[in-house]
Amino acid sequence: MKRFEYAGLTKELHQRLTLEFDALREEYPRMLTKHIMETKQCDRLQARKYFQRFDNVTKERSKLSPATLDDMREYITDGLANDLENYLSKHCFSSSVKCRPDTDKRNAGLPEELFKQYCEEIKSLKAKYPNSFTAYIMDVKGCKYQKANSIRTAINTVYTEIGILTPRKLIQLEGLLSRELFGKIAKYVFNKYEWPDALDKEVDRIYLEYRDKEKLGRDKESVKRTLYKAISMGL
Repeated sequence: MKRFEYAGLTKELHQRLTLEFDALREEYPRMLTKHIMETKQCDRLQARKYFQRFDNVTKERSKLSPATLDDMREYITDGLANDLENYLSKHCFSSSVKCRPDTDKRNAGLPEELFKQYCEEIKSLKAKYPNSFTAYIMDVKGCKYQKANSIRTAINTVYTEIGILTPRKLIQLEGLLSRELFGKIAKYVFNKYEWPDALDKEVDRIYLEYRDKEKLGRDKESVKRTLYKAISMGL
């Protein structure tokens, strides 16, 4: 049953999104959940939740949110992802906190100095690996080409200020930026932006690893919940 016409998008954008997901289903017949498990590195239950969210959008049972688009990036073309992000940045005005960060893309949502340092490090990496940047990402992250290509897209999206540096994108950047800069950016991003509950464990891990002098997002409800669980389990 259709509840939200074109999932809150234009007819043209929704058709493009549906066509790309139909092609994905054809590429992985009866195996799409397994494909999501591999690309997201999650269990079957979580993969099915991802699939259901994507399916709800293509079948107009829910609107496309910035958070869902962020999760979809690995499965759609860069051109479509950027067009969807641009549309949502202009039309997503609900009271949900998760919709608000995408409205201002100056410096990819970072303070000017942090964005400048980010660009300098990325520029240096691209110069060092001019013809093998994706291969370098594969080596550092220990992932396959598709995942590395998705990370490269996230890097370029931030670098060119097409989109903001979200918590999910930040997690993808771990190991590619210097430890000092990553810690500074993590502190800023986790304290400013909300993230899906599925990222709680990763955020908590980063908090523990980069906790030396900073408090990363400890005022967020999701982090409080994760830390409470860890304390109650005696960890």
